[in-house]
Formats: sequence, structure tokens, C-alpha cells
Amino acid sequence: MVWSVMRRFAMHSFAGVLALFLAAAAFSVLSTGQSATLTASSFGFQCGTGKLNNCPNATWPSSIAQPGMIRLWDSQVQWHLLNPAPGVYNWRTLDAYLDSIAAHQPRDVMYTFGYTPCWATKGECERAWGSPFPPTDLAASGSPSFNIFVAALLDHCSPAGHCVKSTIKYWELWNEANAEHYWNGSVEQLYQLMAPAVAKIRAKIPNALVLTPPANRGDTDWMRNWLNQENRNGRLSDIYSFHLYLQNNLPEPRFHTIQEMLDLKNSTAGWTNTPWVNSETNFDARTFACDSRFTTDDCIGQMVRWHLLHFSFGAQHVSWYYFNTTIGRDPAYSAAYHTMMDWLVGGHFTAACSVANGVIICPFVEANGHHAQFVWNFNRESSFAPAADFVDYRTLNGHSTNISHGQQIPIGVQPIMLESAN
Repeated sequence: MVWSVMRRFAMHSFAGVLALFLAAAAFSVLSTGQSATLTASSFGFQCGTGKLNNCPNATWPSSIAQPGMIRLWDSQVQWHLLNPAPGVYNWRTLDAYLDSIAAHQPRDVMYTFGYTPCWATKGECERAWGSPFPPTDLAASGSPSFNIFVAALLDHCSPAGHCVKSTIKYWELWNEANAEHYWNGSVEQLYQLMAPAVAKIRAKIPNALVLTPPANRGDTDWMRNWLNQENRNGRLSDIYSFHLYLQNNLPEPRFHTIQEMLDLKNSTAGWTNTPWVNSETNFDARTFACDSRFTTDDCIGQMVRWHLLHFSFGAQHVSWYYFNTTIGRDPAYSAAYHTMMDWLVGGHFTAACSVANGVIICPFVEANGHHAQFVWNFNRESSFAPAADFVDYRTLNGHSTNISHGQQIPIGVQPIMLESAN
């Protein structure tokens, strides 16, 4: 274990992490005092990007890790690729995904809008990548060219009979619109573009769920402008969405930025009770890999802890970008992710994770109704004395060990799950 690296990362911000979690101890995840029940669709993945190591040509990950939602961003189904010329559509890749999703049910699907076709804008554009500029025909009432595309998309079915309207439930309003290389227009223009599209989605798919445009890098200023835009002109979104990667930080200090995004949501009129998601994450936004200074065990611990922190604070969904290049292709990552899903699906957190004597503790109720705790120490290897009602603990490698009264058990960077008898 690279404990010297871990200690350097952790001790630099350990006081801040303690403050974060001590504050969280009094945090009510929902008004009911507990998080929502976690489902397979609480776990998401992205495929595509045209890379051979990331599910090319709509192939499905073959790993034991099988998240319950696929996000179709960078899957070669953006507006500019599906609609390369006025009235012209290329549905081949989307059809492949629709058919593949149908073969891997049950599965939820998220479609994320983005990239204007070159023919629809006078802004800078590359045919292969599209344009971040608004459509030329965008007005206060919307964009006719975009509206026509959305209507065609909603009505589309693959030759095998798998239809968009019966497959895609989640609709995310333009990828990372706070970044100029994705959206080079104003917040108001984006609202004008999306409002008519949302109306079309809801008319065609009554159970559709709409996500805010997901700002990246913890950009609370942009998200504040968007939430206020919806408050002024009419709500479009059911879910508060953003993107945040670990960026070679440990999950505990990095989660402070998640908390800032949640504080914004919770302090904005009308948004406090809105569900939230991190719909794109990974270790690093450039390499999509864990820092080479960490061992595989360290990296697996970070992946699992990042998810546990999100869900304990009430996240509805966490989606791993470039899934097949990290979790999907590595048996150790995949097995740990699978174990994590087994632990969590059907259960719920009763409070947010907090710190006790330097140990992170997350109270949980399993699907079978048994009380549990997730426990780890991200700063060093140590021992921990569980409360008397915990009778065993599980590790990410699938082992279960009984606990005798008063026994000290080892903990470290990989969370363990303590289980009670009832």
C-alpha cells in the first residue's frame, strides 16, 4: 500500500475533512431523515466514444459489474451525428444501442443533448464534432431546427421495433453547458432552446424525468443562474444534475465540492427537495484512470468510498464515465463494484456519513431490513471496535467474518460492511 502517498494527500486536508463530516452528522439526507431506497439504476455507466476499449459499436460490457442505467453521451448519438443535414437522419448507431439495451433488460437509459450540427449554426463548427454555438434560428420561442430533430428522435424506432419513447426515460438538458467548448451561448438562450423540447418530451413520454444541464468542475455560479432561470420562466427539470470527477484527490476532501453544489440547490427557492445526481464521474477527467501512485487496492477503495459518500448524502444516481476502460476491463475493479451493488441495492442510508475518532461511519439498512454500517479509515490502517449489535463484517473481496464481543477488527482504505443480527 502506498501509505506515504495516502498520508500526504489525507493529512493535507484532514482537518477540513473532519469538519465536513462533523457538520454532516447533523445533516438530514431527506426530510424523512433517510435516503431513498437504492436501485440498480442508482448506478450508471457510459459507453461509446468511438474508442476500441470503451464499448465500441454499441457492444455491451461483459464484466460482472452491470450498472442499471446507461448514459448515452459521447456514444455517437449527439444531435449533429444523428441529423447531419436538414431533414436527413443517420439512426444506425442509435438503433444499435436501442437493440442492445433491449437485450440487456431491465435497464434505464439517459440521453444527454449537445452539439449543434454545422448546417444549423453560423458559429464555429467542425463536422465531426459539431458546434457549441446556438442554432442560427434560435429565438425566444425556441429553435425550429432543434424542435424538428427532437420530434424525429422521440418518434424513432429501430428496425427491430425498439423505440426511443419506450426506452429512454431520463433526458439531460445539454452537456456541461458552463464550458464554452460545449455551449457558447447564454443561459437564457439555452433555456429558450430547451423549453419547447421539454414540452415535446413530456407529451410523448408521460413518465419522463428531465435533468438540469449538468455543470462541471463545481461551477455553482453557472448552476445558480440556471436554477434562477427556471424559477423565473417555468420549471423544466425534475432532477438537479452536475458532473464532478475525483481529479486525483481522495474522495473525502473532494466531497467538499459536492457539498457546495448541494448547498446551492438546497438554498435556492423551490429546489431544496429536488433529487440530485452526479451523472458523470471517474478518477480523472483527462486520463480516466486512477493515479499511478496508488495501488489497485487504494483505487478500488476510492471508487467505492466515492459512491458511498454520494449515496449517504442522498444522491439518486452516480454514473461512471468511460466505464469499460477502468471498472469494466479490470476483474478486480469489476468484482468490487459488483459487491458494492450487492450491498447497496434495495437498502437505504439512515443518515449521512460522519467521523468518529478519525473513522468514517455510514449507517445503513440492508434490503433484508438488517441494520449495517460502512466503516473505513482513509488516512491509515487501524483497528475498530464495533458496537455490540454487529455480529459480522463483509469485505469487498466477498468474505464474511464473524465478530465476537469486544473484538477489534482491522480497517483501512477499502470500506467494510458491519452487519447486525436484526
